[in-house]
Parts: sequence; structure tokens; C-alpha cells
Amino acid sequence: MLLALVCGASLLLQVIAAGPFVNNQNKVQVVRYDLDTDNLPNSYKFHYDASDGSSRTEEGGIQNLGTNDAALDVHGAVRWYNSKGQLYEMIYKAGKRGYRTIIKKVS
Repeated sequence: MLLALVCGASLLLQVIAAGPFVNNQNKVQVVRYDLDTDNLPNSYKFHYDASDGSSRTEEGGIQNLGTNDAALDVHGAVRWYNSKGQLYEMIYKAGKRGYRTIIKKVS
């Protein structure tokens, strides 16, 4: 169940973070990827940087493990550039209280 929650949250965030494909743009490549699953199924973390300057960082873990209140808690950030070269960041948190985001223009 934890893996399904993690995969579901990850997929949702990838869809949210993905921009529209433009035919005249080069295909974006991942230039750095770090994944820490040493503590699965209790927690995980990852980070990637892409060739277009975008990036994503995420950490997740089970809170109150072994109790009836056990819940997956995830937080992270996604950064991307818009078509005008302005950098944006979305910080997100998902857990027992729901899904919350803050989106801001960085530069």
C-alpha cells in the first residue's frame, strides 16, 4: 500500500510539474539523479536536475508507523523556467491533512 501511495503521489506531481511539449524545443534530459531508498518502505528521498534548468526534490516517510494513525507524509519542491526565462518554484506537502502547495516566482 505504501508503494502505491508513493507511486500515486509521484505520478500526480510529475503530471503537475510537466509543461506542454513544444515541437521546436529539444527533448529535456535528466543530467543528475539521486535516489535514497535505504529505509524503504518507511521512507525515501530523491532529487533530479534537468538540462532545461528544472529540478525536483522530494522526501517521504511514514509517520506514526505501527499505529492506527500511520500515514504517508511527503514534501518537496519543483523548479522550472517559463517561456520568458523566469524561474518558478512549487513547494508541496501531502499527508494526513491533505495536499498543499505554494507556487512563487523566484526570478
